[in-house]
Amino acid sequence: MAFAVRWPLSRKILGLALLNLALIAVVLAVFAQRQFGLSIESLVLGPARDRILSLSNAIARDLDSTPYESREELLNDYSRRYGVDVFLVDPEGQSLTGRDFPLPPAVLERMRGRASESKPAPEDPLGLGPTGQDEPHFPPPRADAFGGPPPRRDPSGVAFLATTRDPLLWWVGVRIPTNGPRGERGFPAVLLLRTNSILNDKLFFDWRSLLWLGVALTAVGLLCWWPFLHGVARSIRVMDAATEEIAQGRFEHHVTLQRRDELGHLGGQINRMAVRLEGFVKHQKRFLGDIAHELSAPIARIQFALGILEQKLDQPQQTHLDVLRDEIQEMSQLVNELLVFSKAGVVPGTTPLACFDLGPVVRRALGHQVIGESTIQVDIAGELSVMGHESYLARAISNLLRNALRYAGKDGPIVVRAWRERERVVLSVADSGPGLPEGTHDDIFSPFYRPETVRNRDTGGAGLGLAIVKSCVEACRGTVMCRNRQPAGLEVIISLMASSTNTLDVDSSPSYT
Repeated sequence: MAFAVRWPLSRKILGLALLNLALIAVVLAVFAQRQFGLSIESLVLGPARDRILSLSNAIARDLDSTPYESREELLNDYSRRYGVDVFLVDPEGQSLTGRDFPLPPAVLERMRGRASESKPAPEDPLGLGPTGQDEPHFPPPRADAFGGPPPRRDPSGVAFLATTRDPLLWWVGVRIPTNGPRGERGFPAVLLLRTNSILNDKLFFDWRSLLWLGVALTAVGLLCWWPFLHGVARSIRVMDAATEEIAQGRFEHHVTLQRRDELGHLGGQINRMAVRLEGFVKHQKRFLGDIAHELSAPIARIQFALGILEQKLDQPQQTHLDVLRDEIQEMSQLVNELLVFSKAGVVPGTTPLACFDLGPVVRRALGHQVIGESTIQVDIAGELSVMGHESYLARAISNLLRNALRYAGKDGPIVVRAWRERERVVLSVADSGPGLPEGTHDDIFSPFYRPETVRNRDTGGAGLGLAIVKSCVEACRGTVMCRNRQPAGLEVIISLMASSTNTLDVDSSPSYT
């Protein structure tokens, strides 16, 4: 029976690898913050420094050529273009566009703190240099990212990032010179950019760079882990398939792995186990066959002697002779079953197979049964050709029908069905009897096993009937299993290889309740 894997090992290891990369990134970020003083402000403003400076200088140039009463319209136009709210205030937070609005205390604190600084800030994520009267240190002028001339140097070198909550907003402030309310030039002002998402690709983050970074990290992880994952998963699949075949009694299937690690060693151990198991099973069945063969001759002589003795005994003594004859007959039947069992499974995988129609085999098995008052219903979907050994399969079906008649013949009809499932042909023998106790569905096919409820001579045999079924079906390269039906009954299912001559390709399997 195939096992449905919900979380494949390859997916688990790959998930651990990606988690490992994420944890490494977190550790590096913490190390950079502790060792180099990096902060959220530097991480956010650092990559966007040139764009923020270019935007602030572009706005400063436009403000110089825009009448005071038209500043609000200019800032609104920039807000629409870049997806942020743009405000212009003085260092005390008063509006310089004619529209008054209150600033959060956190923003005012950052503005005033920066305005009062006379020494370089400990963190200078924009690289704008110190504040105060001294000449600041600026990076070399570069072309404006917005298409204009190189941006003008910020005379104050002040830029900051602040956050406010309820709702969460991000504020970026850049100190720029502009015209004052009375037309004075060089008036100190603070340009504020407000957004509700720091993931603004027009100003803060370049999504393409982040995408390429993610692709690069994923590629590195796959290059490092995928060969290992593929090799481990493939080796486990090979060993899983081999052990499943071995569990079905097909010991000729071996694990073929070219590995020099623990998995390769495990594959070799599985091969050695299969060889040992094959030897045990072959020797056991050969021993049973030899014992049965040796017992056949003395049993035959005893039966012959009973026949002679029957002619010489008087009628009152015939009762004791009948009891002895029954015992000898039961022993003879047991020996015959042992011979069939050993012959069907002494060398698994070597039985010659042929193509034949399943219907006549089922009807022949029915003809060998004493049905009596029981009812057997047969439902075979069309002509179903199978690959197998006809005599062995007929013996297996006969044993199943005999068991069903013995234990459930009076409880309802016995239903024999057959249908096509993809590349297999499935045969089902179902009854309405008491079924089997839970946990005995696999043991019932073991030699000499009988459930506790049938451990008596009247209702139970020697425990070889279903073992012979299993040996015969496995000799046909098939599988057999059983399960209880609801509300009552037992169903035994045989799966065989379908022949290429079958014309019924759809899944027409019946459902039982």
